[in-house]
Amino acid sequence: MRVRTAAWLAALALGLAGCGASTAGGPTTAATPPPPTAEPSPAPCRTAEPVVALGDAVDPLPVAWTSAEPVSDGHGLLVTWTSGVAPCRVLDRVDVSYGTDTVQVTLYEGSDPDVRDPVCVEIAIEKQTLVKLREPVAGREIVDGAGPSPS
Repeated sequence: MRVRTAAWLAALALGLAGCGASTAGGPTTAATPPPPTAEPSPAPCRTAEPVVALGDAVDPLPVAWTSAEPVSDGHGLLVTWTSGVAPCRVLDRVDVSYGTDTVQVTLYEGSDPDVRDPVCVEIAIEKQTLVKLREPVAGREIVDGAGPSPS
């Protein structure tokens, strides 16, 4: 168990080694603390987990997203939201409806149908999915079909 824990911690440390790195003020060591600076500390590294819709999740419900950025010249959207971990929370589908002034995007999540009685931990993670659009955004407002528009 200790070897597995040590290996996991080592992998985590290597993965985070570049996160929040700043070269302002040059290299530092433990013996020489960095000089004070007026620059804000860099944000910790956050990477959203890329997901694709399964299409067969159990009991799917609408889930609010936090951002939807047009990509591919407005013919696609990169949608980001905060969710639980699989198999308890998986993307079922994305519904898109097109109006004159808006493009409404609704994400649906449920649980993975291939996992019976999963143990679900209460951890929030950021997820992203790429949504291909039939029509380009073309200046229309992108709205969340699960709730109020993100700010």
